[in-house]
Amino acid sequence: MLTTDDVKIAGLVARLRSKALVWIVRQGTSGPEVLLLQRPPRRGGGLHPVTGKGEDGEEIAATAAREAEEETGLTGDLVDLGYFHEYVSSAGKRFREHAFLLRVPPATRAVALSDEHDGFAWVLPDAARSAVSWPAHRESLELALARLAERS
Repeated sequence: MLTTDDVKIAGLVARLRSKALVWIVRQGTSGPEVLLLQRPPRRGGGLHPVTGKGEDGEEIAATAAREAEEETGLTGDLVDLGYFHEYVSSAGKRFREHAFLLRVPPATRAVALSDEHDGFAWVLPDAARSAVSWPAHRESLELALARLAERS
C-alpha cells in the first residue's frame, strides 16, 4: 500500500477524497454494545465499523449519517469525534476519513445490512477492541467510548 509520503516523493498530486467512519453504539443490559459489520471475503473480510465515501459536495456529517443508514438501516444521535486520519489506498487514491459516534436507542429496530456486508454482531467494548486491527479504528473506537461515557 502506498503512503502519503510515497505520493509526495513520486511528485503526484492525488485528489483527497472524504470518507466517514461511524461507530454505532447502543446501551445493552451489560453496558454499551458496539455494532461490528462483517465484510465478505470479496471486500477484504473482517469486522469493521461503518465506513463510506462522501458524495461530491456532501458535508462529512451527512456522509456519516447516510452511510450508517444505508449500511445498517439505523439512525440516531450523531456525534463528530473530532478525529480524522489520512491514507492512500492500494490503488493510489488519497482519503481523509473522519470518525463519528452514532448513538442508537437500546430497543432500536433490527439491523438491515446492505450488500456490502454479510453479517454483524453487537459486542461489548473489549470484544470490539479485540476485533479491530487498524490503528485509526482502535483510536477512534476509544474516542467513541469516551464520548459515550461523558454523555451517559
